[in-house]
Amino acid sequence: MKLPLPESEGCRLESLRSFRVLGTSPEQEFDDIAHLAAIMCDVPVAAIAFIDEQRVWFKAKIGLELDEIPRDGSFCAHAILQSAVLIVQDPISDKRFMSSFLVKQIGIQFYAGVPLITADNCPIGTLGVMDRVPHLMTGEQVSFLKILARQIVQELETRRTTGAKSPHQRIHLEPSHQLSVTVLIVEDNGDLRELLQRALERHGFSVLPAADGAEALRWSEQHEGAIEILVSDIVMPGLNGLELSERIRAAHPEAKVLFITGFGADQFPELREYAANILEKPFLPSELLRKVEDILDRGKAATGTGYAGRD
Repeated sequence: MKLPLPESEGCRLESLRSFRVLGTSPEQEFDDIAHLAAIMCDVPVAAIAFIDEQRVWFKAKIGLELDEIPRDGSFCAHAILQSAVLIVQDPISDKRFMSSFLVKQIGIQFYAGVPLITADNCPIGTLGVMDRVPHLMTGEQVSFLKILARQIVQELETRRTTGAKSPHQRIHLEPSHQLSVTVLIVEDNGDLRELLQRALERHGFSVLPAADGAEALRWSEQHEGAIEILVSDIVMPGLNGLELSERIRAAHPEAKVLFITGFGADQFPELREYAANILEKPFLPSELLRKVEDILDRGKAATGTGYAGRD
């Protein structure tokens, strides 16, 4: 049985091609989103896919070596037929997917995908996560996937609205700091910590990575220079982010604090004074960079002497 096409398939294809994304080279921003999706959903495979007339083309992928697969029988072809998340927990026993290329050739045994729906209500692709073993998704992970899908569409819409001349033309953060700035980042998820560390280092920051509060305190004691910013998850085993920030700032009073959380800032009334210095997961590395730059700029404006002082 041939899979039905989405309503207004012609308009959908026209909308997809208006973004001029098909066939373009890998880009860090999309790679980061795919990486975040894999981290947040605890899977080895993630992909940002666009569905052309006969093929599914991958703009970004983690854990896959393919550039494209046939559209017929693909998870993505089904995902764009609905507005909700498509979750396939047993594709081997599902008549829709048992002959799918990813199932037969790659061994995929779990799929969850969110359609990328544009402002003109066209489903042009998907953000999907996959595993080679059976897998379950939590409600929180589904919400994360939806948020990341909206960020993909927002990036594409921004490029189209601003009339970017090249698919690679986008806003680049240029470091505004003139001094060497050290960031102590504390996150117990190793993959996420490494991703954020690389993003900060690419923009000229010196990064001290820690998996927990105990390791962060060791950095605090051993580091000879200043620690300008502490970036810490709030909920961690042992020493939580609030307790850690107090101890770090006792040794480094110049340090500013940026809290990251996956539980929603409104669940922590004691963080009200830090309202401007909280990032809720999932966030992109570019959002972290903007937040760090904003904190540094506010500190510079407050003191007039550089990046000292507290928020």
